[in-house]
Amino acid sequence: MKISQVDKREWYNNLWVRLLVLFAVIFIVDLVSKKDKPDATKPVQTEVKQVTSKTEDIPKDAKVTADPLSTLPADETVFKEYISYAIGNPFIKSVSIKDNNVLILYYGSYSDYKEDKPDSLVKNEDYSNHLGTENAIQKILVGESARLLRQFHDLNAVSMILPFDGKTYSIDVDRNSLNKFLGYKIESLSIKDGTWNDKFSDPYIYDKSNRQKFFDTFVKIN
Repeated sequence: MKISQVDKREWYNNLWVRLLVLFAVIFIVDLVSKKDKPDATKPVQTEVKQVTSKTEDIPKDAKVTADPLSTLPADETVFKEYISYAIGNPFIKSVSIKDNNVLILYYGSYSDYKEDKPDSLVKNEDYSNHLGTENAIQKILVGESARLLRQFHDLNAVSMILPFDGKTYSIDVDRNSLNKFLGYKIESLSIKDGTWNDKFSDPYIYDKSNRQKFFDTFVKIN
C-alpha cells in the first residue's frame, strides 16, 4: 500500500515536471516568433512620393513656420530641394541656374510627363488638378516667382515656362522690376513676422484682381 502511494506521487510529480517543461518551451518559441515579426505599429515606407494637394485646395491662411534659406547656394542641391516644395512641383521638368538667374520648365502635358517618368503612379487627373485652370496657373507663376525672389536674396531673376492645353505661359521677372511694381522690396518680407502673408501672399496670390494685374504685367501667353 505504501509502495502504491509512492508510485502515485512520483507519477504526479513527473506529470507536473513535464507540463512545466512544455509551458517553458511554448513560451520561448512564442517569444522568438514575436521578435522576428515586424513591428505593426511602425508605418511601412513606400517609394512613391505623395503628390502635393492641388493648387485650388491650398488654404489662404496656410502658414510656413521658418525661412530655411536667405542666399543662393554655391551648388544647386539645396535650391532644388526648396523648389521641390513649390506648387505644382511634381510636374517641374527641369530647373537650371546661371549667373544667379533661374529657369524653371514644366512638362507640357501628362503624356510628356509619363514619357519621362514611365514608372510614376501619378495620374492624369493629378496633372489636371494642378494645372487645369487659369487660376491655378496664375497662382503658380505669380506666387512661386515672387517666393523665390523673396527667399534667395542673391537671385537676380526668375523665368518660368509652363505649357498647357496648347498654350505656353511664360514669366520673366527680375528683382528690380518686381520691387518697383510692388512699391517695396520683396526680400524685406518674412514668413516669421507675417509680412509675407500680409503684404504679398494674401493680396497678390489669393486676391484675384491683384493677381491678374501681376499676371498681365509679367506673364506672356503664346
